[in-house]
Amino acid sequence: MSNNNETFATLMKRFEYQYDLRTTFDDFLTMTICAFSRNPMTGLSFDEDLYMATIDKYKDDELRFLFPKALASLTDEMTERLESNSCNDILGEFYELNLYRKGAQQYFTPWPICQFMAKASFNVGDRKPEQSLRILDPACGSGRMLLASAKDSGPTHEYYGIDTDHACVKMTAINLFLGGLFKSEVMCANALLPDDFRVSYVISFIPFGIFKIEEKEKSRLWKLCQNTLKRPEKEFKPFSEWDTPKEQPVLTTQLKLF
Repeated sequence: MSNNNETFATLMKRFEYQYDLRTTFDDFLTMTICAFSRNPMTGLSFDEDLYMATIDKYKDDELRFLFPKALASLTDEMTERLESNSCNDILGEFYELNLYRKGAQQYFTPWPICQFMAKASFNVGDRKPEQSLRILDPACGSGRMLLASAKDSGPTHEYYGIDTDHACVKMTAINLFLGGLFKSEVMCANALLPDDFRVSYVISFIPFGIFKIEEKEKSRLWKLCQNTLKRPEKEFKPFSEWDTPKEQPVLTTQLKLF
């Protein structure tokens, strides 16, 4: 935590007297992802132009110096909670308390339910301990369910998130990166429409960072959704006509294994 005991939330709320807090929060998410998408050849961000365009509105305001402080506080607070049983979704908590749109039908799953879903989804008796999983939350919000799954199953699996809200997608990407989940991707799309794709963010260790994908053909997650969600060409059989137990589909409410 910072020396003056200011938290991520208190630092961000200092903007609300001069700026729209929702816009400022989204700008923080954008600039954070830009900062984490460093090009090792140039030392600059792959999205340097986007970063400069975003920070430009604050260039004459001393409040601009709060952005790096907020990122430092966010990192410290997430790290403090990482090894505990507490929810380490600092971004989602701030969003819920300060930016939630009433009547927008946007709800983030409470942390205890996330923990329950993680345990219920992955306590599979026939799964070998060394088996790698692909874990998807098709309505990921701020990525809270994925963070809970990582605490339960470990960081070595592949974690994927999809959401229609671009701010939520950016929150999830940052949460997965700061949570050390480097085999991850988060896509802005409608999970019910296999061909939908707006933008995606890959989280990796080598190269280290969060990297934006703007062409769907380059997205691993989009390709996985094509294989998983599209209607098969052959006629679909009713459940009672499936030939063997191995062919029976496994359905879950929030998380799904590819």
